[in-house]
Amino acid sequence: MGRPEKRKQELKIASKRCQSLDKFFNNKRPRPREGQTQQAPREERPTPDEKSNPSESPSGSASEGYKEESQTKTPTATINDIGHIITATMSVLDIKKAIEGLSDGEKYTLIKHHSQPSETYTFPIIYVGGCNRSFKLSWLKEYQWLVYSQKLDGAFCIMCSLFCMNREGKGQFVNRPFINWQKKSEKCKSHESNEYHQEAMQIADTFIKSIENPNATIPILMENNRSKNIDKNREILRCIAEAIVYCGKQGIALRGKNEHLEDEKTNPGNFLSLIKVLARYCSTLHEHLMEPQMKCVTYLSPQTQNELLDVIGNHIILGDLVQEIKTAQFYSIMADEVTSHNTEQLALCVRFVDSDENIREEFIQFSKVIRTTGEYLANEIIHILENLGIPLKDMRGQGYDGASNMSSGRVGVQAKIREHAPLATYVHCSGHCLNLVISHACNIPEVRNMIDKLKNCCLFFRNSPKRNELLELITAIKVENQTRRKTLIDLCRTRWAERQNAYQHFYQCYFFIVDALQVIGYKMHLEEYNGLHEGFAELYWDWKTQTRSDAQQLLTGITSFGFIIVFLTVYQYLSHLSGLTVQLQSSSLDIIHAYNAVNDIKDIYKKERHDVDSNFESVIFKQAERMAAKVGVEPNKPRVSGRQIYRANNAASSTVLEHYKLNLAIPFLDHVCENLNSKFSGLAKTAISLLGLVPSILCENNMSIDEILRMYNEDLPSPEVTDLELKRWKMRYENVSPERRPSTPAAALKDCDGTHFPNIKTLLRIACTIPATSCECERSASSLRRLHSYARATMGQERLSALALLHIHYDKEIDLDRVVNVFVQCHPRRLELSSIIKP
Repeated sequence: MGRPEKRKQELKIASKRCQSLDKFFNNKRPRPREGQTQQAPREERPTPDEKSNPSESPSGSASEGYKEESQTKTPTATINDIGHIITATMSVLDIKKAIEGLSDGEKYTLIKHHSQPSETYTFPIIYVGGCNRSFKLSWLKEYQWLVYSQKLDGAFCIMCSLFCMNREGKGQFVNRPFINWQKKSEKCKSHESNEYHQEAMQIADTFIKSIENPNATIPILMENNRSKNIDKNREILRCIAEAIVYCGKQGIALRGKNEHLEDEKTNPGNFLSLIKVLARYCSTLHEHLMEPQMKCVTYLSPQTQNELLDVIGNHIILGDLVQEIKTAQFYSIMADEVTSHNTEQLALCVRFVDSDENIREEFIQFSKVIRTTGEYLANEIIHILENLGIPLKDMRGQGYDGASNMSSGRVGVQAKIREHAPLATYVHCSGHCLNLVISHACNIPEVRNMIDKLKNCCLFFRNSPKRNELLELITAIKVENQTRRKTLIDLCRTRWAERQNAYQHFYQCYFFIVDALQVIGYKMHLEEYNGLHEGFAELYWDWKTQTRSDAQQLLTGITSFGFIIVFLTVYQYLSHLSGLTVQLQSSSLDIIHAYNAVNDIKDIYKKERHDVDSNFESVIFKQAERMAAKVGVEPNKPRVSGRQIYRANNAASSTVLEHYKLNLAIPFLDHVCENLNSKFSGLAKTAISLLGLVPSILCENNMSIDEILRMYNEDLPSPEVTDLELKRWKMRYENVSPERRPSTPAAALKDCDGTHFPNIKTLLRIACTIPATSCECERSASSLRRLHSYARATMGQERLSALALLHIHYDKEIDLDRVVNVFVQCHPRRLELSSIIKP
């Protein structure tokens, strides 16, 4: 007989013996005592044989002994006997599957609430070694890991049976019940000494703690420690981001010459210095600077600065702007070129109407360009918009200066852009148009000569600290409140409209300038000023010969009557444009508002031209006579030779007043009126087509909007009912007083209900989107003087654009937690900054 057959015979004999013992003890089981409840019979799981053929196995019989279960059924939490899970003939794989099928609650029930016989329970007896043997209830108290299975009449190590890591080769207590009662002490002590038992006990202890106190589990404790570490690292990164935001908004350099925190003798730069200051009030940052978790991970390097600037500038500030532009749908672009450290930078801005119906002009990006042709610049603009995901088809306007590479209708930027966006109306910047008006008006020879003399006078004092100090001292002596008096400022070389401030300063300091030139050129007033200021003569009596000669020439030039009256004429007449200059620089200015403002200025100059005979004499000429009298000059007109009598700028006149009226005042006003009409003709053409949408004009005049209806027909929600909608729009304001009617598209847009007037609402949004000026580009370009200084000329283009976005959008609140979240996604790091388990 082979070993397998012998083993089967032994199991068959043991099964029959257990059957007879079970029948005997079931019949002899004592009844419960008085006051003791009858226990419900345990429900036994049917074996596979019983399921397949129940007739062969009668109910309640255990004739087949320990049955092998071919399929593992997941027990419920009410099963509290390990014998229902593990049978004597199950393979290791089947046992493993059965244990894995248990839930945590079922395992906990088997450990803590395993079935335990009562003290009156009579254990089955088997005859072994010449005597009767049975399980003892006291063994359960002797070994805490030991449990008794009433179903199998065997003992298990509950810890090992549930949590043994490697079941291969394990027998009693683990994969099979222990039934050799005569060897209990030997086998139990041997089992306790096994390494796998000790390991299972540790696992079971951890499991019990995880059920009873979930927060004390090792994964949770590890995650809690990890969460604390993440919070600490995020706090460090927030402080670093806050320092970068501060430096960026203030427009100051981040880096220094020697970027080492431990070196106290050298300046580490603004960024690291600010980090030191923040560390005084943040213990987490201070600990990080003193003892970082990883010596190579400090987040203070220039690379990390660039990455944080990229997150703040491009992902947050620019990302939010792009989202608002897409929400607004219609937009316009404005672009201008500026030279910085011998490189051409293209400043790109976008104009749109936000969700609150406010007109906004926002800077988008600086782009380095290597050529300035119309085609190259247009391709660069298109490339930027496509990278940002802004659709070109929604562009409704474009505003540039009047340079040929921008404004040309054939090869300029505006022509190339319209090939991709046909509805992008080009508008010549109104600010540049006004600048051209003043520039052309000042081409009159007398005006040009006056400006040259004024420039030389300003440079004479500004180029010498000693001469400038003399002028300031004389001003302080003559004027009690010197804070109201400003020294000379140089004439702006490009923006003629800004020269009005220089004219105002020169006018206020005119007599002080004359005294200073007399002190320098002729040593006059030394005694007078020496009495008012001790040591004056000692300081300012000695001048170089060339300086004295220059002062004498300037004094002669600015004290002539011709200079005085020309200066007053230009100063007085151009003062009308001061308000328009400021008005045209507003970012919320719409094209019709600009058109109305220019028309008002035209009316003023027409009236000045009409009343020149009376106004010139009563205002300008009389004032010139008073100023000339104070400097000892008589009113006179230039000497005219025989060759000059036929010149256009030298009309025949009999008096000084008539000479300057005919040769100065009238030509100057004519130039201004003519250029206002010619330079703003494009603005007038665009604005007139939109006037029919403004209620204040619509109710007074029957303005046609057929042209814009044809142009923007595809943009309208329901173009077929636009005429009826326009009639309702007009009827709404017919009974409203004229002063309460909206006079601009911006005002009308806020008063328009898109539910009742969807087409009018759309047309008003487009009208507000078309730019009137490109001044926002110039304001953005002005930031380069602070950001791209000589000490920062080697800055990269991406860093420059990010800093410009942060500096220009100063009023935008930066959420530092959002900065950290985006940084974690875009620039993963070795330092833990996010949790996988917790959101």
